[in-house]
Amino acid sequence: MRWIVRALGAVVVLIVVAIGAVLLIPAERIARIAETQFEDNTGRALSITGGVSPTLWPRLGVVLEGVSIANADWAGAEPMVEAGAINVAVGAAALMGGDVVVEAFEVDAPVIRLIRGEDGRANWDFLTALGGDETPSDRPSSINSVSLPKGTITGGTIVFEDGVSGQSYRLEALDASVSLDDLAGAAQVDISALMAGQSLSLSASVDALQTLLDGEIGALEATATLGENAVGFGGAAGMEPAQAKGDVTVSLRDYDALFAVIGGTKPRIPEGLGQRVELAGALTYTDAAEVFLRDATVQLDQNRLAGDVDVALGGDKPVVVARLVGDVLDFSAMSTDDTSGDGAANAGAGGWSDARLDVSGLSAVDGQFTFRANAVDLGSIQLSQTQIRGTLDRSRMVLQFERLEAFDGAVTGQFVVNNRNGLSVGGDMQARGVAMQRLLNDFAGFDRLVADAALDLKFLGVGSTMNEIMNSLSGSGRMDLGAGELLGLDIGGMIRNLDASFEGEGSKTVFDDITASFAMDGGVLRNEDLNFVAQLATATGAGSVDLGGQSIDYRLIPVALRSENSSGISVPVLITGPWSDIRFRPDLKYLADQELEEQKAKLKAEAKAREAELKARARAKEDELKESAKDKIEDAAKDALRKLFD
Repeated sequence: MRWIVRALGAVVVLIVVAIGAVLLIPAERIARIAETQFEDNTGRALSITGGVSPTLWPRLGVVLEGVSIANADWAGAEPMVEAGAINVAVGAAALMGGDVVVEAFEVDAPVIRLIRGEDGRANWDFLTALGGDETPSDRPSSINSVSLPKGTITGGTIVFEDGVSGQSYRLEALDASVSLDDLAGAAQVDISALMAGQSLSLSASVDALQTLLDGEIGALEATATLGENAVGFGGAAGMEPAQAKGDVTVSLRDYDALFAVIGGTKPRIPEGLGQRVELAGALTYTDAAEVFLRDATVQLDQNRLAGDVDVALGGDKPVVVARLVGDVLDFSAMSTDDTSGDGAANAGAGGWSDARLDVSGLSAVDGQFTFRANAVDLGSIQLSQTQIRGTLDRSRMVLQFERLEAFDGAVTGQFVVNNRNGLSVGGDMQARGVAMQRLLNDFAGFDRLVADAALDLKFLGVGSTMNEIMNSLSGSGRMDLGAGELLGLDIGGMIRNLDASFEGEGSKTVFDDITASFAMDGGVLRNEDLNFVAQLATATGAGSVDLGGQSIDYRLIPVALRSENSSGISVPVLITGPWSDIRFRPDLKYLADQELEEQKAKLKAEAKAREAELKARARAKEDELKESAKDKIEDAAKDALRKLFD
């Protein structure tokens, strides 16, 4: 029983000591010290209008109720900070009547109002308000003595009103912790909150907070997350003016969270253009609002780019200068992505998409860029070595093809996308050595023409959808195919036998050259001067290709020679139908019409010759009659003279 009595006695002693300790805590003194030191260190009034009660566990200190921090005199009447309760922890020396050292602040459910005026002044800039234009060494020494081993906020709210941009933001469910040895030493901040319903976090550490507050460069490590998006920075930074230099990483994986916070409509991004973005590089941000990113790597889904990017942020819109290099890039989803959902149901009459083309991004920035890659997959177009220089100015983008290898050939010239007054696309391009079988197969599903082509093309299309653009195309061009083959059609056999069965698998026509010029208007390409040359055949052609409607109506007039020195047999060939099912057939009606015309011409010529013959006979008879009449007149005159002189 003795040990029980001793234990109970120990408990009683502890209770007595605890009660005595609580009674000894100078709660009111701590509260007044907190008010005085806060105002001395910040220039703002700290008001405690509620009760002040001591605490012993878990920390020695006091609980302050009804706490508020005054706002800047220009920022309105509402306090900058309001909190129902603040738990202030102090050192044990306070029990002995020594100096009160604040070791921790715990703030419960505060409302913090941050305001930046139209002139750029910030209501949280305590030190500027206190020190004015003084240098750091001129400021009161009490500023440098500010310390806070641990400060926490739970369940807080931050409202930020920006008079410069006119925007306002709100953070809720705010939990934060701050650790500050003193202003000249290290500081650590950790924050988590909800913004527009999205989870947000920030963790930052600085080696010397006073250095940053004085506008000088100081070491900074920071990471921020928004949903599944993350940004990291490690290096040096300054606040007045804002500047930074160090390594940066960016990960964009959650556009829903991003656009919920910044506002606007989330764009639909095809795979390969940045559904997921990973960026890393050496960042420099200057006091002139210029960003320089060096030795950067950008991962856009499966595509990796490297290079340098410069961004000027001081004007009406960002100006970007980029130099990017890639190896093998896959942008094939661009040709299949349908921003309206069902591509088939959204196709125009000719098969082109009626989905609205969104090029609003052209107005977001101005700038210039160069781009190089070893291979680029655009879905309908496969590019190998690629080097492009581009400019973007007031929603008009010009792409200059310095080197572009496509369809086994080389393309030069320029391509323009203009969205200043409605969308238009145009170009002035030249291609040499282009494999026509690959090109036509990729664009029109037509694989019968085998030849390497030289093409010159000028074009312009206007419209907000691909269907509208293709049905509005205008321009001109010229084509020279050189030697090749037309598969699935034996033109010579078809002509000699007047039989369309010479069309089909295994049939082909070998040619030496095909040349043609064309003009486009209203989405229809027209040609009148096609010239086809083969060993035992020649041909001319004329007709139209409906680019908007994806169909062809063309007449080829070939001449098949029995030998190189013989006369030929000519039977026109009609090439008609949709691109997906082009048909070749002899144009017997045209042949009959031509024969009829020839007969008409022959009969007309014969009639004309007969008419000429009759006219000649009539003239001869007339001449004969005139000669006879002349002779008779002369004889009569002679008789009259004889009688006169007889």
